[in-house]
Amino acid sequence: MRNYHDFSKRSLPAVCGAVFLALSAPWAAAHTATGVAPEDVAGAHSADLTTARLENTIGTRCALGDGVPQNYSLAAHWFNKAALHGYAKAEYNLGMQYYFGQGVNKDEAKAAYWWEKAAAQGIPAAQYNLGNLYFLGQGVPQDYGKASIWWRKAAALGNVQASRNLATLARVHPEYREVAAVREKTVVAP
Repeated sequence: MRNYHDFSKRSLPAVCGAVFLALSAPWAAAHTATGVAPEDVAGAHSADLTTARLENTIGTRCALGDGVPQNYSLAAHWFNKAALHGYAKAEYNLGMQYYFGQGVNKDEAKAAYWWEKAAAQGIPAAQYNLGNLYFLGQGVPQDYGKASIWWRKAAALGNVQASRNLATLARVHPEYREVAAVREKTVVAP
């Protein structure tokens, strides 16, 4: 009986090709839609966006085992390819891979790096997670001001848990209740 590792090495081109073919029809329909979600942004060229979306979708399918054997390493590979195009969803997903150590070595600093890139492009989950990292001092220096800023951005985009975290922070540290006070207390890197 073949072990899983042998299967993934020999079958990688076939699996990737099959995933590409399976996804190409839905992609064509989605790409022609008039509206583009704010998180669906990548480099300056529409070809970059199309490529990044496809790479992210392949990564998602590999991570979930959706139509292909679940393989976190392969998922991280595809998320990384899409993230290098500046694709916000892939940056978020790659951050998740690093945070949980799925397919890559667990690295909270790298998770923070990728979540910050996605958060800057308006991904509420990345903003929320980045706020958590700053609050706890995981992968970044502990900074309640930065945690508050990221949670406020996530809450403004509808993340309910970010609103709850802000309320808790305000109860525990009342000095972070007002936005102006948060700006004063936030550590700024030189």
